[in-house]
Amino acid sequence: MKDYKLNAAVVLRRNYEDLAFRADTDEEIARRINDRSVTALERCEETFTYVLPTTLDAERRKELEEKRLLSTDAQNAVGGAAYLRDDELLCLETAGTDHLRVAAYDEKGALIPCLDAALALTGKLEDTGRIARSAQYGFLTAYPSDAGTGMRASLLLHLPMLTMLKQLSAAMKMASTGGMTLRILPGGLCLLENRITLGRDERDIIEQLESIAKSICTLERSLRWRAKERKDLNVADKGWRAYGLCQYALRMSRQETLSLWSDLVLGLSVGDMPYGEENADELWRLAHLPTEALTRDSSLHPDVERARRVRQLMNHGGN
Repeated sequence: MKDYKLNAAVVLRRNYEDLAFRADTDEEIARRINDRSVTALERCEETFTYVLPTTLDAERRKELEEKRLLSTDAQNAVGGAAYLRDDELLCLETAGTDHLRVAAYDEKGALIPCLDAALALTGKLEDTGRIARSAQYGFLTAYPSDAGTGMRASLLLHLPMLTMLKQLSAAMKMASTGGMTLRILPGGLCLLENRITLGRDERDIIEQLESIAKSICTLERSLRWRAKERKDLNVADKGWRAYGLCQYALRMSRQETLSLWSDLVLGLSVGDMPYGEENADELWRLAHLPTEALTRDSSLHPDVERARRVRQLMNHGGN
């Protein structure tokens, strides 16, 4: 069942030595960066699709941002573009705050494959122009906080018990002690990310990140186990309430579906429930189903269609 460590992403930032740090506001610099990027991508065996962030609808942009494949400020770069690999696990974003932003994603939470994929693409980009790098500081970036490796590695964690019991401060302390940050998201989710990029090797940072994630998830697991041992009514109630809503709700937003998924998973961890792990995993899938997929064969509003599918799932095929 999908739980604890949900997905992973690695972002590498690079800049060309001969171009100024204003590609997000200078169309000529942006054009030169895009020309070099296209040349590099043409040498790849994989297929990349050109994406213009300013023309993406809000839901599609949010989907790519949540996977960390696209930066939140991509739509503000005057000449910026994105090149998304067909499997949507690798993306090159150009002419933003930094000249190049390479992001790799893994839905099972594996960081090393992400790093390897991102490094392979940056290697091809380095063939089209000298990358700005200092012998003392490493890769030079628009913001000093990204200098060094130029890497941001992150893991999306599911921590509903820590959230419910207001124990996230302990997890945050674990993260900060190891040079990481833990950002709280809705629905019992948290994003663990490295804060330090200077003076450390990429793989060392990832190893530390995974170690801290393991410690935090162990704390979450122990709290769930204690709740199970004492047959915690409050925790079981969350699972039963989520189950009831899934059976009868007529509208369901994407965020509400994710919150219900979190409560269903939490319910399963503390006792017997009238639904199984396969139901929880399918609910996760429905929460991430794009609007286009929801409405392709339906005239209903996406939130209404999503709720209809959830009802079918929890009512064993009924409506």
